[in-house]
Amino acid sequence: MQKFISLLTCCILASNCYCQSVSNDSSAVATITNAKENSPNVAKPDLSIYPNPANNKITLQVKNFDAGMVSVKLLDTKGKLVREDKRLLTKGTEEIVMFLMLKAGIYFIVVSEPGKTARRKLVML
Repeated sequence: MQKFISLLTCCILASNCYCQSVSNDSSAVATITNAKENSPNVAKPDLSIYPNPANNKITLQVKNFDAGMVSVKLLDTKGKLVREDKRLLTKGTEEIVMFLMLKAGIYFIVVSEPGKTARRKLVML
């Protein structure tokens, strides 16, 4: 019983989990579950690129990121890093304008922050 009370107290003090008491053969067991894992309201990060195909100017529309710094990487088809920028998102859902001087071909844009990543294909003319 003392272990159950310790687990329950620990769970109450933690802000990102909840406890469920389960009774099994006269001994109480606490199940601790991370609330972030079970939260269906967490929106998946999204990335749109336009125009695509592009000549030298693109606009990235990012959605469902947290406000703060994000990494914007441009990769070629072999996965080689062509360019990397750090951009500040004030709202988490906004547009990023980029000017690119690239050879014609296929590239990938990857926008990421800790725990969230969005990736899209870009065709340069």
